[in-house]
Amino acid sequence: MFWRLLGQQEALADGVRFGDIVTLTSWLSHGRDLEMEGPWHRVWLSAAGSQAPRPFLMAETCPVGDELAGARMLSFIDLRAGGGARVPPFADPVTGLPSTWIFEDRLQHAMDRAHRLEQGVAVMLIRLDRASRVLREHGEALVHQLLQQVSRRLANTLRVEDSIAYLGRYRWGVLVEHPVAPESLQTAALRCLEAMDAPLSVDSPPLLMSLSIGIVFYPDDGDSPASLLAGAEQAQRHAGPNGYAFLDRALKRQLADRSAFRAELQLALMEPGRHFGLVYQPQWSLEEARCTGVECLVRWRHPRRGWLLPGEFLPEVRDMGQMVRLNRWVLQQVVSQRQLCAAKGCALARLELSVNVDVSLLSQALFDGCTLDRFLRDMKEDLAGLVLEFDGEVLAGLDASHALMLRRLARAGVRLVADNLCGDVLALPKLAQLPISGGKVGRGLVASLGAPQSDAVLAALVAALGALNIEMTAVGVEDLAQQEVVDRYGVSRVQGYLIAEPMAVEVLADWLKARSSG
Repeated sequence: MFWRLLGQQEALADGVRFGDIVTLTSWLSHGRDLEMEGPWHRVWLSAAGSQAPRPFLMAETCPVGDELAGARMLSFIDLRAGGGARVPPFADPVTGLPSTWIFEDRLQHAMDRAHRLEQGVAVMLIRLDRASRVLREHGEALVHQLLQQVSRRLANTLRVEDSIAYLGRYRWGVLVEHPVAPESLQTAALRCLEAMDAPLSVDSPPLLMSLSIGIVFYPDDGDSPASLLAGAEQAQRHAGPNGYAFLDRALKRQLADRSAFRAELQLALMEPGRHFGLVYQPQWSLEEARCTGVECLVRWRHPRRGWLLPGEFLPEVRDMGQMVRLNRWVLQQVVSQRQLCAAKGCALARLELSVNVDVSLLSQALFDGCTLDRFLRDMKEDLAGLVLEFDGEVLAGLDASHALMLRRLARAGVRLVADNLCGDVLALPKLAQLPISGGKVGRGLVASLGAPQSDAVLAALVAALGALNIEMTAVGVEDLAQQEVVDRYGVSRVQGYLIAEPMAVEVLADWLKARSSG
């Protein structure tokens, strides 16, 4: 029977294993045994070694009854209409792209992999707008030319790692595995739409065509290839001509809000003096019982939401590649404020001024050629008392050129601090090679103090960094219990709302005056 299905004439000997002579190219490749026991599956069936598989529907039926335990029947339906021409299984004959059969197989594999790794998968369904009208007006031959040109444009627009296939009915499917985020899918969709800006060259006058794109995510929008493609088609209908849409329409609104947020942030960065402000939070020495320094913190006055904290906008600034611009402005303001305080005899001028800066400032190939040490020297200010804080995890991975810049800053009088140390694995040999004299226990670890495990982590962290002569400051100390724990384990300074909240420089001057008189 199997040989007849495959169009072969050879006889089948008794006792030969089914898998030795028949290949189910889109099912057995999953590495499964013959245990379907479910609905019909589309499979490609061929004789072992054959390069010409044929499409079938296959199902497995197991008889009911103890006496027939282990028996099974495989049923096949030949999908070739009337035994006609062979259906191409691996490529669409018009576009040359993989066909819907292969796309669904790849999608199933991607979903299985994503399930194992707890990751996501995305599918973009792309439809050529007005294709049916072009078919009526110009004929099938011209439509084939359009499909070929659109396929080439899409394949050239998408990343190499993205899998594209032609699904028939003027539709393409795109499988995206890494990264799977609404922002990256939005970018990919916009690139595909832009790829249609130029007219398509055919045997008639050039045609301007457009696409509509629907986007879905596994597992949020479906748990099978069929459900994902159905959801993508629904989203594509909502997209409209020359547009894109997510099945979850709230995603597009969120992306639109983020795009507007980034546009507002871009305008603010062009004139930081009008849109950003600085506040200062005291750092308190437990040994000396006095304020020994302050950390400068930046705030953004959003046109609609008011003052925003750094965590609400700095990730976007970093993603936009504008941390150098913002950090330079902050440093200029800090130095200028320090000079003004010195002229007025304010105590702030005698304290350490800490600024958290991005590691991108350490590059020796900045856009204007002005390295960080040169930028600070050009302000003609004594750098003693200036403290620059860098993320501790990033410091451990710096290359030689960045380490050289740190040493140049230290020679110029700048004190360097490793920020946000939370007990993760530390590259102590690397830190020992850098001119780091201070470390800050991160808020996450401080918030969990009081639990034996967190206290043990703090003790180990202080001991390890103390051996490197790194003075520790605990950040986010909110109550006396936390202060008592950090004091017990030898943390010399604390910073947090227990001491004082961040305040404007004028309020800070009064606060310092009250503490000194008290």
